[in-house]
Amino acid sequence: MKKFFIIAWSVFILGLFFKLFMFPGSGELLFFGCLSICIHSIIFLVKNARKDIALSFLYLSAALWTIYLLIKVKFWAGGPIILGFSTIFIIAFLVTLVWFILQIAKRSKFKLPQYALLVYFVFSIILSYTHSYHVFYFFNLNTVIHNESRNQDFTSWDKYSWFLFIADKEEEALAANNEAQKALDEYLKTSKSYASENYTNLIKQHREQISNKSWTTYPY
Repeated sequence: MKKFFIIAWSVFILGLFFKLFMFPGSGELLFFGCLSICIHSIIFLVKNARKDIALSFLYLSAALWTIYLLIKVKFWAGGPIILGFSTIFIIAFLVTLVWFILQIAKRSKFKLPQYALLVYFVFSIILSYTHSYHVFYFFNLNTVIHNESRNQDFTSWDKYSWFLFIADKEEEALAANNEAQKALDEYLKTSKSYASENYTNLIKQHREQISNKSWTTYPY
């Protein structure tokens, strides 16, 4: 079980690394890593519920926070203004609370796994109050990692404008929309495809929706 646990977390962390650097396969690594972490926590809970209930809830809590993190970095929540307080967040919070009560009741010493979960918990709380556009920019458009690719990444600029718009930042959203058009123009200088050429109409449509404050959905 320990080897399975290490492999599961290694796959998930590798997926985050791939996601940050926009390598192909990040979604698959994140999904299977998260799934493996959840499977490990369930098996551990079934086998050790009577022997060590506190540690069982610790692993379960970590698995739930990992699901929460996966949802946020993949933007599966539909792009709310604030990344937080979804159903999975509430469940993870309650399970962590149960673990903490059990840990205190047993008067067990805090070791590396316990401290790691507390750090994970604090990080998730901070993430829940971080606006979507900050997270999206970090993973897709930050100048440190994506200094060159961002100049042609018109799809990311377009989606970034959406997250800015739903955060009531219309001027910044229009600026991001202009960057999307510039990136598309730059991309078309070296690569041409029917889909990319027709994306111009979509960017113009989004510009009008931002100006009219009528943008309601984004085609994920």
